[in-house]
Amino acid sequence: MKKLVALFLASIMVLSLMVGCSSNEDGSKKDNLIVAISAEPKDLDAHSFCDSSSSQIHNLMYDTLLRQDEKGTASAGLADTWEWVDDVTLRLHIREGVKFHNGEELKANDVVFSLRRAQESEFTNWMVATMDAENTKVLDDYNVEIKLNEPTGAMLAQLCFLFIVDEETVSSGTDMKDHPNGTGPFIFDSWSRGDRLDFKSNTEYWGTVPAFSTLTMRLITEPSSRGMEIESGGVDIALNIAANDIENLEANENVTVLKTPSYSNVFIGMNCSAEPFNNKLLRQAINYALDRQAIVDIVYRGGGSLANGPIAPTVWGYDENLKGYPHDVEKAKELMAAAGYPDGLNITITVSDSQERVDIAEMVQNQLKEIGINVTVESMENAAYLDRIIDSSTQMYILGWITNTGDADYGMYEPFYTGQPTWSNTACYSNPEVDKQLDIGKRSADPDVRMEAYRQVQAMIVEDAPWVFLSNKQEVAACRSNVKGFEVTPSARFNYNTVTFE
Repeated sequence: MKKLVALFLASIMVLSLMVGCSSNEDGSKKDNLIVAISAEPKDLDAHSFCDSSSSQIHNLMYDTLLRQDEKGTASAGLADTWEWVDDVTLRLHIREGVKFHNGEELKANDVVFSLRRAQESEFTNWMVATMDAENTKVLDDYNVEIKLNEPTGAMLAQLCFLFIVDEETVSSGTDMKDHPNGTGPFIFDSWSRGDRLDFKSNTEYWGTVPAFSTLTMRLITEPSSRGMEIESGGVDIALNIAANDIENLEANENVTVLKTPSYSNVFIGMNCSAEPFNNKLLRQAINYALDRQAIVDIVYRGGGSLANGPIAPTVWGYDENLKGYPHDVEKAKELMAAAGYPDGLNITITVSDSQERVDIAEMVQNQLKEIGINVTVESMENAAYLDRIIDSSTQMYILGWITNTGDADYGMYEPFYTGQPTWSNTACYSNPEVDKQLDIGKRSADPDVRMEAYRQVQAMIVEDAPWVFLSNKQEVAACRSNVKGFEVTPSARFNYNTVTFE
C-alpha cells in the first residue's frame, strides 16, 4: 500500500510539473525564447542611436523611469511615484532594491547622471531638451528632483523612453556600446554580428522575471524567411511580418498573428538642403504624381492606411481634418514646368535592402516616368543605408518614423525643427514658422494650446512637402500558438519577460 501511495503522489507531481510547460521534441522543457528580427541595432548604448531596431534591443537590457500603459498614459517604472511640485518641478521616488546587472543597487545619483548624459547625446537629447541640468538634483538615495527651463507638456511621455544607466560603469570608462549594464529583464551575453544577439534572463529582475533562461534575437532580414521560420517552429516570435505573408500565417493553426495600429508611418523623403529638392514646387509635383493609394494597396495589402500628413492617427495631436495630396498627374506636370523642369530630370532614390522598401522604390520609379522624372533605384544593407541618411548624401529615400512617445512633440519636433540632427531631420527641412509653432507646442502644458499649434504645423508641413506621406503602419508580429503573454504595441517596444510557453 505504501508503494502504491508513493507511486500515486509521484505521478501527481510529474503531471503538475508538465502543466503550463512547453517541451522540446526530446521532451525537455523549452527554456529559450527565439525571436526573429529584421535588422540589427547600431550599438548597445542606451543613449546612442534611437532607430527602431536599436531601441527594441535596448528595451531588453534597460529600464525607464516611467512606462506607458495600454492607453498611452504614464505609469510606474523605475520611479514608483511622482508629483509635479509646480509647472517646472517634477519629483520622483525611485524604487528601492533595484539592481543593475553587475549587482550594484540603483540609486538617485544614477538617475540624475542618466538624465544629464541623455541630454548631452544628439540621439536622446529630445527626451530632456528642456531640462535644467544644473538644477536637476539628487534629494536623497531614492528621490530625484527634475527642474525644467520651461513647462513641457510631453515631459512624462518622454520619460517613458529614457533609459537609465549605472553611473559607476560609465564613469569607469566601460564602453556601453559593447558592454551594456542596465536594470532590465535581460542581461547581454553575446553578439554574433549579422546573425544573432544572445541574452540571459535576469533572475533578480524587480518586475516580472522571465519564465525561461535565455533569449535569442535572430537576424532574418528577408520577410518571407521570417514567415517560413515561424511556420516551421525555427523561431517562437517573428517581428515585422510582411503584408503578403499575413493571410498564409493566419491560416496556420500553429501560428498566431498579432496586429495593432502603430505610432509609425512610412514616407518618401527628399533632401531639402540640396538641388533639386530645395525646390518646393518640385517636391509638390512629386506628391501629386505618385499614386500613393496604389502603392499602399499593393505593398501593404490592406495593412495600415494612407497617410495624409507627418504623424499617424494614433498619435496625440493628429489633425483628423488634414487633407493630403490627391493623385493628379496633370497638376504634377504643371508644377514641374513651374519648378523649371518642363523636360523632366534624373534623380536617385536610395533604400535599404528591405524587400518592402525596394518594392516601393520600383513603383515610384515607374510612376514618376509619367512626368518625365527618370529614377535610379539604389539599394544597400541597412547599416550602410542609415549612415548615408545621417551623412545627408541621398537625394530621395524611403524611411519610417515612429513617434515612440505617442505625442506630436516627438512626432514632429525631431524630424522637422530647424537644425535637428540628420538622423531625425533626415530631409534637412527648415521653416521658421513651423519652428515657432513647434516651440509653442513643446513649451505649453495646456492641451488645447498644444493641439492648435500642432494643427498648424501639420498644415504647413504638408504644404512644404518635404516628404511624400505614404502609409500609417500596423505593427504586425506572429508567434507560435504555444507562446502566451506576448503583445504588440504601437511603439514597437515589446516586452518578452511576460512570455510563457504553454
